[in-house]
Amino acid sequence: MADPDDARPAPLAEPGERGSLTVLDRAIERIADASLSRTTGVVSGGGTFGRRPSRVKVTQEGRTVRAAADVTVTWPRSAVTVADDLRRDIARGMTDSGLRTESVDVRVGDFASTDREVAAAAGSTADLLPAPRPLAAPAATPWAFLWTLALLAGAAVLIRDAVVLWGWVPGTAWTGSALDYLNGLGPQSWMVPGGIAAAVVGALMVLAALKWRGRRYRPTDLADDVWIHRRDRAKLAAAPAESATSTAAGSADETTTDTKGAAS
Repeated sequence: MADPDDARPAPLAEPGERGSLTVLDRAIERIADASLSRTTGVVSGGGTFGRRPSRVKVTQEGRTVRAAADVTVTWPRSAVTVADDLRRDIARGMTDSGLRTESVDVRVGDFASTDREVAAAAGSTADLLPAPRPLAAPAATPWAFLWTLALLAGAAVLIRDAVVLWGWVPGTAWTGSALDYLNGLGPQSWMVPGGIAAAVVGALMVLAALKWRGRRYRPTDLADDVWIHRRDRAKLAAAPAESATSTAAGSADETTTDTKGAAS
């Protein structure tokens, strides 16, 4: 016969020692994201199209965490120093949360100037990248303008013919006359040169559409986003020389006048 003491259930542990703890990856990523905002030199705010300039992904096995950070560093800070500070900050945050950090991989994907980093921290959605170089107008712009005029002229003719057919104004339809002329039209002497001219114009239009837009603007010393046309830059470069020449000529005239006055 079994001993009644063996069938007695084991005593329960203290309430504070019962149950289990599960920390989701999303919660751990929040801890790592807080380290991004605390580490000096890491751009943690702003971005465009919902893409943050710096972010962290984590994976965990039990209480052991591995983190991979993709960050944007403010220029001209050292990427090595910022990466070391970020590793220490993430590891400290995990330790304070009862987790152990196995590794923190840091990838520096971009640099941002200090003023842009301040704007991003203030919540601005401005792009962290410098403004692109302005380019010249496409070479196909004149052709597009001519085609626009041709389409407008064709639309005007069709509207005019429709008004004539409805009897609102007297006259004959121009499109009907044009179709009557083309009906039964045979080979003509002007067709060969006309076809060659049309082929040349078509080839020029294709080349204009494929041509690279010219880089006619040059950077200035005012700011990274300020560009100036190369002709205007040449004028600015020539302005001090002209001013110096004018000043020298004026001084020479004054000297000549003083000499004449002294001689009198």
